[in-house]
Amino acid sequence: MIARLAALFTLAMIATTPAIAADEVVMTANHADIVRLPGEASAVVVGNPSIADAMVHDGRNLIITARLPGRTNIIALDRVGRILMSRELVVTTGTEGQVALFRGSERYTLNCGDVCEDVPMVGDEQARTNQLSDQQSDRLDVVSMAMGEDPNAPQ
Repeated sequence: MIARLAALFTLAMIATTPAIAADEVVMTANHADIVRLPGEASAVVVGNPSIADAMVHDGRNLIITARLPGRTNIIALDRVGRILMSRELVVTTGTEGQVALFRGSERYTLNCGDVCEDVPMVGDEQARTNQLSDQQSDRLDVVSMAMGEDPNAPQ
């Protein structure tokens, strides 16, 4: 009798628990994914664009790019404003192969495979993070100039 009551209680708890996890999209920072929509989308809204970015590729495919760890939401609308998709997005850090190196109170984050490379993260030593950011900007400027674009032109 007690086992039967416990089973009924468990079933009641499952039945009344909201299915939030099924509506979540979980991604790793600095990765992209494609979500197929049930209809033609004309607009997409991201709650916090610092955490993720999303764009409608061809009407029925939404490309989501995870930027920083955190939680936000994404809503896709058709041209008359009906909601095609509304989901929570959880962006996690990809820590596989990642090492945190501490020198005193300063932290440096490295991704290690055959070799270890700097991957600045929030909280890392500021001067090194700025140096790596400047190097990346310089590389992007070289690519822009090679493609005939002015890297200093307003966008």
